[in-house]
Amino acid sequence: MLMLHRGDSVSDVARTLCCARSSVGRWIHWFTLSGVEGLKSLPAGRSRRWPFEHICALLRERIKYSPDDFGYQPPRRSTELLAIKIKQITGCTLHAGTVRRWLP
Repeated sequence: MLMLHRGDSVSDVARTLCCARSSVGRWIHWFTLSGVEGLKSLPAGRSRRWPFEHICALLRERIKYSPDDFGYQPPRRSTELLAIKIKQITGCTLHAGTVRRWLP
């Protein structure tokens, strides 16, 4: 913003900062709307999609039972079966690999 204030063009600012002109344009827009507050960084990463703690609690509870208790025939428990049960209970579609990583 200081470079723009002293008279540098958007292209000059973008070149100096090694970024796209559209990024500089976004910063100008944010600054115009909210001042310096608009330029502050947001927290890193996206917000959680699933209720992680709730699902982990369900997994801990579900592994206490055998697949037969749920009306399934497989002789061994599978992460696919656990993912199906989690979807039935919460509506969250999880990949079996995600379930495997989240198992206690």
